[in-house]
Amino acid sequence: MGLAHVKMPSGLRGCRGAVLDTMLLIYLLENHAKYGGVCEWLFQQAEAGEYTGVITPVTMAEIVVKPLQCGRHDIADSYQTAICNAPNMCICDFSWKTGVMAGALRAKYNLLLPDMFQVASAMEHGGVLISNDRVLRKIMEIRIILLDDLV
Repeated sequence: MGLAHVKMPSGLRGCRGAVLDTMLLIYLLENHAKYGGVCEWLFQQAEAGEYTGVITPVTMAEIVVKPLQCGRHDIADSYQTAICNAPNMCICDFSWKTGVMAGALRAKYNLLLPDMFQVASAMEHGGVLISNDRVLRKIMEIRIILLDDLV
């Protein structure tokens, strides 16, 4: 796979929870030319117990949009099954507290609410968000790991 040069980012090894942003799953599923390999590596590291991956309802909602728009309920169902059965992945729910934190983050940073739910979930489940959305670097409350920093 050519990823021998990728090193586990500090703060991720042994992390009790790293929220995996939607684009990681999309890049993995679509075998993206630039990011597919590093996303596969990240999922392998979680499977090996190097950290625990966290999947949020935002990711689930976003990942099924395109298949459902195309009338491919079978693909949407297979995505849900794969995510729910992925080793060392935690499927989290949103609490009242998550909503309050997401709202406060939206007020502070004026970023999209779905992104703020991802950040709030990361704050609740370990303090790390793996994404490739550069605008999230503004967030000071948690550590943001960008795919571009890994490739």
